[in-house]
Amino acid sequence: MTSEKILSAAAELFMERGFDAVSVREIAGKAGVNVALINYHFQSKENLFLSVLEDTVSTSRMKLNNLNNADIPSKEKLLQVIDMYTEKIFTNCRGYHFIQRELADTQRPELVDGITKIINKNSAELRRLLEDGQKNKEFRKEADVDMVNATLFGVMYQATHAVLKKRWIRPGEDDITFKERTRKYLIDLLTGYLIK
Repeated sequence: MTSEKILSAAAELFMERGFDAVSVREIAGKAGVNVALINYHFQSKENLFLSVLEDTVSTSRMKLNNLNNADIPSKEKLLQVIDMYTEKIFTNCRGYHFIQRELADTQRPELVDGITKIINKNSAELRRLLEDGQKNKEFRKEADVDMVNATLFGVMYQATHAVLKKRWIRPGEDDITFKERTRKYLIDLLTGYLIK
């Protein structure tokens, strides 16, 4: 479909260079369509960007929602969340850093607001998972679920950032070993904090 070709081309270009450095004409060229089709399907470059972002994070949201509805212990849900995000972010750190980069640009408040609304849907699913664990007394009632969320994604940002990662990876440690060390650290840290 035309819209899928446009989304794919836009995702590649936006992730590589960011919102400002990519023109609608470039996206059209990469997708093999004319500019009018982009305007027809998405109305604006901003809408196209937000559609790319929604496409990028919606799979994780569905998995979080499925976990929230699963009849398994909260600890198991948390472990699956850590596994999911470790795998996803280490495998596609470009996509994760693309979101962080655009959130940091305060020159376009409307776009930042759109990004925030999209990623807050995922955060709400994670919050629900953590709060359910508190309600069923598997997680400490006084645990700060917002800071758990911030910790998870803060560690992921540091561990996958091209420059910052060099500070944390050990000499001779390959990417797979570092990913596993990060995953294990998050499990130990978050379960140690959340579980009584």
